[in-house]
Amino acid sequence: MYRISELAESVGLSRTTLLYYEKFGLLKGKRQANGYRVYSDADRQRLRLMQQLQAGGLSLEECQVCLDGKLDREMLGHRLETLEREIAEKTRSRDLLAALLGRGSLKDWHEELERVAPELHRAWLMIQGFSSEEAARVAWLSKDMNAHDDYMACFMDVFSGLDRWGPATDVATRKALTMVPFAPKTILEIGCGPGMATMVLAEATSARILATDTDAGALDRLRERVATADLGDRVAVRNMDMAQLPLPDAPWDVIWSEGSAYIIGVESALRNWRPLLRPGGVLVFSEMVWRTETLPEELRAYWASAYPAMTRVPVRLAQAKRAGFRVLGHFDMGREAMDTYYRPLEARVAEMEQRLEGTRVLEDLRAELAAYHACDGTVSFEMFVLQKS
Repeated sequence: MYRISELAESVGLSRTTLLYYEKFGLLKGKRQANGYRVYSDADRQRLRLMQQLQAGGLSLEECQVCLDGKLDREMLGHRLETLEREIAEKTRSRDLLAALLGRGSLKDWHEELERVAPELHRAWLMIQGFSSEEAARVAWLSKDMNAHDDYMACFMDVFSGLDRWGPATDVATRKALTMVPFAPKTILEIGCGPGMATMVLAEATSARILATDTDAGALDRLRERVATADLGDRVAVRNMDMAQLPLPDAPWDVIWSEGSAYIIGVESALRNWRPLLRPGGVLVFSEMVWRTETLPEELRAYWASAYPAMTRVPVRLAQAKRAGFRVLGHFDMGREAMDTYYRPLEARVAEMEQRLEGTRVLEDLRAELAAYHACDGTVSFEMFVLQKS
């Protein structure tokens, strides 16, 4: 026979816990004439069995049902389902904490944040030490703040050999320029990359141009182009963050941004760049859009991950009007713009495939190229020409 303190010690529980079990009816001691409760070995074994049942996640009520009668299989089934949900939630929590510490991928987490809270997502990344443009690159490109530097080094190794960093053509640039209702004297180009559009603008106008980007390699290549064409008196090249452009001494006649507004988000670009324009000034930008409401599921799933903010032309036009712009014109840049960008990219990836093997950059570029081959008639770039109201 065991006194309550002896029984508690033998099963690794406290005296208070056993008193609670007795009050609950799970344990029934015998009170002796001297007032002490005593328990048998059968009571000790009952407690051991109950501990085993509790290890399966059963509540005290459920333990009592199983101890005093046949197993309730329906009840156990419900308990198992609950535990499996809890385990899945705990596993997700554990994986996220490990990823935040750099022990796993944050890709899915960043993608979800970009879908549900894009501006807060990027602001939070800046708190972690990223510049505004680097925060944008984490959000839409590397999608892993811990692996960002390695990802970008590999990514830029691919793009450093390309002239175009997004779908575009010289013909589209010139066509958009014809929609500007005046001869611009000043042009601010945002996200110029290696400067293909810059050179067209310089050749087609007499404007003074400030071409901006944050990639040093791309800017160096543009400086070489400017020097070769002897355009240094009209074209300046600067490393500037598109999300933190200063107000100019004199507002710009035209702001030009081919394929880069999405980096900070089109609505943010419309809102932030409008004050940089003079009254009646013009903003020209190009943007990837859906061409149909009926989309193959695989293609929809890819772009929902790669660019969740992509939408249709009427939505962008409505956003422009709400931001204080009048629409002067817009047009589909067509398959040629996609081919001009993606065909050289595909050749570059094939050339570097062996060096890139095993990297997420290669995996991501393969997925994007597959989407390009499948996108005819569903996705393309639209050029927008807007005038500040």
